[in-house]
Amino acid sequence: MKTNALFSLLVLILLPSFAFSIGTYAVGDKLTVHAANGLILRETAAPTGAKILTVEYGALVTVQAEGLKKTPHSVTVFPGFTIKGFWVKVKTAAGKTGFVFDGYLSKYKTPGSLPNGDDPNADDADAGTIQERYLQMHSPRKGAKVNLPKGETRYDRYKVAYTNGAEVEADMGEGGSAYTIKFNKEMTIEEAYLIGKAMWMEDAENIKSTISKGVISLLSGDELWAMEVSVKAGIVHLLMQHAD
Repeated sequence: MKTNALFSLLVLILLPSFAFSIGTYAVGDKLTVHAANGLILRETAAPTGAKILTVEYGALVTVQAEGLKKTPHSVTVFPGFTIKGFWVKVKTAAGKTGFVFDGYLSKYKTPGSLPNGDDPNADDADAGTIQERYLQMHSPRKGAKVNLPKGETRYDRYKVAYTNGAEVEADMGEGGSAYTIKFNKEMTIEEAYLIGKAMWMEDAENIKSTISKGVISLLSGDELWAMEVSVKAGIVHLLMQHAD
């Protein structure tokens, strides 16, 4: 009897949230679609389920109650890298209900949601880089910008922290620039990949995508644009580089 009671208590504790490839989310949470071509809403929790409609990239959906048993699904993005997850019941902003693959959902908004496009100086001189403004959409800054030591060929190097635990480090100078986002603990490597590719590699052509020892690397055909997603001490890092 004690064992059954303990199991029931655990079920009650775990029921409100799900821990899948995109991290933890709960019934009632509003998640953003990060699938570049949109996400198909289906009548049943299967890739063969009848299509209701396509939920556009950047749109919000609301997670609906659906019990603990979930149907797994996966999508191979490129050889060696597969986004794994489950079918989840959601409601669209228009009120349509159905099932979508949660591997392309996130609590983070899409980079295209930035109010001033990709111009970091659209508001004022302190607007910061696109990486800074993107994180600031989700969490306020924590303190002032911290200047970091820089070499003779570097004209600016600094770090900006945010209250949710995320950070941006910028390193700019001769030969190119590098920007590293250290996300908050809830971020997954799958989400960071989707966010980084949309933010940094959108205009890059002939992208070469590889994964080695858990590190995802993207490089444009002209080798001017590069991106790397890795996990260090349990925290997801997104490195974005551009060569002059």
